[in-house]
Amino acid sequence: MKNLQYIFLVILLAALAACGKKAAETTTETEATGPVVIHLTDEQKRVAGIQTGAPGRKLLSTPIECTGKVEVPPQSLASVYAPVAGFVKVVKYLPGDYVKKGDLLITLSHPDLIKLQREWLETKSRLNFLEQENKRKQTLAGADATSRRAAEEAATEYEVAKTHYMGLKVELELIGLPVAQIEKSGLPQSVLHLYAPVAGYITRINANLGKLVNSHDLLYEIVDNSHLHLELQVFAKDLAYLKPGQKIMATVPGTDKSLEAEVHLVGKMIDDNTKTTMVHGHFMIEPVPLTPGTMVQASIQANPVEAWALPTGALVRAGDQSYVFIQSADGFEKKAVKTGRTQGDWIEVFDLDDKTVVVLEGAYYLNNMDGEAGHSH
Repeated sequence: MKNLQYIFLVILLAALAACGKKAAETTTETEATGPVVIHLTDEQKRVAGIQTGAPGRKLLSTPIECTGKVEVPPQSLASVYAPVAGFVKVVKYLPGDYVKKGDLLITLSHPDLIKLQREWLETKSRLNFLEQENKRKQTLAGADATSRRAAEEAATEYEVAKTHYMGLKVELELIGLPVAQIEKSGLPQSVLHLYAPVAGYITRINANLGKLVNSHDLLYEIVDNSHLHLELQVFAKDLAYLKPGQKIMATVPGTDKSLEAEVHLVGKMIDDNTKTTMVHGHFMIEPVPLTPGTMVQASIQANPVEAWALPTGALVRAGDQSYVFIQSADGFEKKAVKTGRTQGDWIEVFDLDDKTVVVLEGAYYLNNMDGEAGHSH
């Protein structure tokens, strides 16, 4: 029994000694292992498109993500309403058509329109008579040839008729009738022409031949999209970081087109339901073509800070860690780096400066070589 215990103890000590030796060998090998250095020939560098350079100082901002839409200022959106009831005699254009300011859009006709003009012309004729009668009565009253009461009645009747005449004239002008032409000819116009108040694209038509439209019915909508801007919804928590002049980068979902703008106005009221406020942005270059109402995703670049940065293509990732390839006398060494804020194609890097030569293009080629180019320890 004692012999068996002795044999077991010897075997156990031998096993422990072997493990200790293996651990020591592993530690020695790990300590001896240095950074991986990748060697490339000039031809391999050319084929891989390897380009090197140093980090640069860039103004990088904290992005504030938001959504919004493309809009036009109020003066660039026009609605054409029917000023009076009438039957459609002429209707022109289709949604999407471009019109110039002053182009004829629609023609209306209605008996009431003629009646209003006739009343104005009759009032004008009567006004001429009342004016002469008033002058005559005032002259007679001055010579005591008529009573003062008769002179006052003549003056009052003239002033009432004059007010009625001017009121009808203004009403006809507001409707859009050519008052001067009607007054000169003495003939009522049988139709009313409505013209485009602005140049732009027709977005809505609510008329057809023969249709009876009522006063204040919407007939046309026209938008001038030559002065587009952004209306963005930004959460209240981000308002403290916003100010006019900050850069905005916007994209239309489903496209890769980038739109550059800048903050022009920051809203002063927070919506109780969405907890957001409106930020008004002006495009640096007018985007063409874009339709008002187009939804966008935007990033406002707030709190710009100068920092060392590299193009995003210079970094490769493994899990949550970023790496760059540093050029040395022996080749290219893979080095872990800490990164910060990202803006466009640039990313902030720490512990690197302009004395460090980094692979700017071709980093993914180096990362995927798996020893094909040859590496040493």
